Amino acid sequence: MAKQEEQKVQSPEAGNMELLTVTLEERFQTIPLFGRIKADNRLMIFPEIQGKILPFEKAFREGTAYQKGETILNFDSEEIRLQLQSSKSRFKTLVARVLPDIKMDFPDSFPNLNAWYSSLHPGKAVPDLPDINDPQLRQFLSSRGILDNYYQIKSAESKLQKFTIAAPFTGTLSMAQAEAGQVVGPQFHLGTLVDPTSFILEASVDRQEIARIETGSSIDVFDQNRSSTWSAVIERINPSLDPKTQMVSIYLSVEGDDLREGMYLEGALPSKKGSFLARIPRSALSRTGEVYVVENDAIKQRPVEVINIENEHIWVSGLRNGDRIVANAKPAYSGLKLQHAGS
Repeated sequence: MAKQEEQKVQSPEAGNMELLTVTLEERFQTIPLFGRIKADNRLMIFPEIQGKILPFEKAFREGTAYQKGETILNFDSEEIRLQLQSSKSRFKTLVARVLPDIKMDFPDSFPNLNAWYSSLHPGKAVPDLPDINDPQLRQFLSSRGILDNYYQIKSAESKLQKFTIAAPFTGTLSMAQAEAGQVVGPQFHLGTLVDPTSFILEASVDRQEIARIETGSSIDVFDQNRSSTWSAVIERINPSLDPKTQMVSIYLSVEGDDLREGMYLEGALPSKKGSFLARIPRSALSRTGEVYVVENDAIKQRPVEVINIENEHIWVSGLRNGDRIVANAKPAYSGLKLQHAGS
């Protein structure tokens, strides 16, 4: 740290000046991180079918919470449900017609297929086909339309399930724009479900610093007022540069209370590389980014690089141990001659 000398100096042109003696300290640089957080689990809700929204079981509004597996929206599926029941009824009749031939021509496979037939019901999901290892039996079922009808019904059952949208994780609606009775299609954005307990902070880092960043490293992040602090862990590093900024994106997981999507957070990642720096008053730095150093009772300019900024002081590189610098750069200039006060 730069220390103030007990003895002041003066110059005929600038009057009294205070000099500081520089002492270098090893400082481990930090890599600043900042950005806005977004929910790690985030689902934009679009219907996969076209249909009319049924009355809500729970108000579909911003702030409404859902447990994993809970129904978010239901669509009117009465027509397709009745069509599916009709198809299942016809399918069971079709299977019944081929069972006598199977019993006669494929007696070893008949018990399993007969039991499967008995489980068919128009109001229930069609159970999976039993294993058919006999190529001739599979060819026989295919020629009678059994396999084709089976897969058509399974496809219709899958489509019917899409008339209900359930929460894939426990979360809360951050956006909702659906109304009961509204007819919507696959391109309509119904809302957004987010997990309010886990967030991702995306930050940009200079590509020259990325080699010193490791996944799994933990840092503290804080809000703009520095009133709250949370722990963040580096989860991922983007292998590509942003073509616009030439920066590398890193992604940190953040968890804790009082976090909200869209919050601006910042922090600093400790670097493994240390540098010897000088801590000097901010007033010692000229507007052109230089410090005035005393050499042979004369002032000379020396450029420095500002590494870190504090309230009243700055950390700079470019100075040496024992250098004497002018504490206030305003009245100083290069070539100014000095003499001890009282001489």
